[in-house]
Formats: sequence, C-alpha cells, structure tokens
Amino acid sequence: MTAQTHGEFIAPDGGKALLNPVGGKMVLKLPTALTGGAYTLHDNVMPPGSPGPRPHIHHQHDETFYVLEGELQVRVNDQTFHAPAGACVFVPRGAVHQPSNLGAEAAHFLLLFSPGGMDQFFEEAAAGRLPLQGLPGDPDTLARLNEFCRRYGYEFAEFAAG
Repeated sequence: MTAQTHGEFIAPDGGKALLNPVGGKMVLKLPTALTGGAYTLHDNVMPPGSPGPRPHIHHQHDETFYVLEGELQVRVNDQTFHAPAGACVFVPRGAVHQPSNLGAEAAHFLLLFSPGGMDQFFEEAAAGRLPLQGLPGDPDTLARLNEFCRRYGYEFAEFAAG
C-alpha cells in the first residue's frame, strides 16, 4: 500500500462517523488507505464518567492519545496518567491499557494508531454488533468476539496485581 502524492483536506465536520463502543463520538479522520497503511487518526469524544473500554492490549499497533479538551485518565501497565488538555499519552504495542474519563466534562481527544488498520477494526465491530465494553453472555457471541479480536491483534486483558 502506498501513500497518496497529493494533499487531503478533511473539514471540521468531515470524516466517517464510527460506532464508539464506549459511547460518545468517534470520527475517522484519516483512514488506513489514505496514509498508505502508516497510521489512522480518529477524533473522539468520551462522555463524562465513562470507565472506557475494558483493559486491553494491541499486539500489532501503537496507540497515542492527544487530549484537546477535558481530561483523560490512561492506565498503562502499572502507570496511571492524568492527561489534561494539551497532554499526549503514548501506549506501545503489547502494553495493557485502559483510557477512561472520570471527570464531570466530556474528554475530546485525537487517537492515532500506528500502523493503520484499527479503522477497519472499529468498522467491523460495528457491522457485526460485537460488544467491546462488556463480556457477551452467550457462547456463540463470545466465540465470534474472540476470533474477531485475534484477527486484529486485540486482546482483552487484566492489569498485573501490585
């Protein structure tokens, strides 16, 4: 996959709205195809009081949070970062992590995955109605969820005790 040779403009209200598994808003601004597979860029809003997704690992992607408004709490292995507007948190592939918004205001942030491919993860999760926040109750849905996550190098995890 090769990157484009011309520029691209995405208006403030442009991009592709994706189903955000934790509520709020997720808009894909730069898809994998546009960056030659290098990365994807998402514009997210996490509602106040949101615990975020379950702790998880990306085995194939680094993830970066850049906070525009509000505050995120991002737990990465045994560290917890309180990230106000203007802060950036880098999560290397293979790290157990969980972003949350425990504040009283929405958290608005940019989310960058490198390399690309996570845009397809969120699109496919929405199309298949796969639950990324809670555990499904029935074995068939759990089996579909586990197979889906495996294909994208995504794994639900727990933080080490300590």
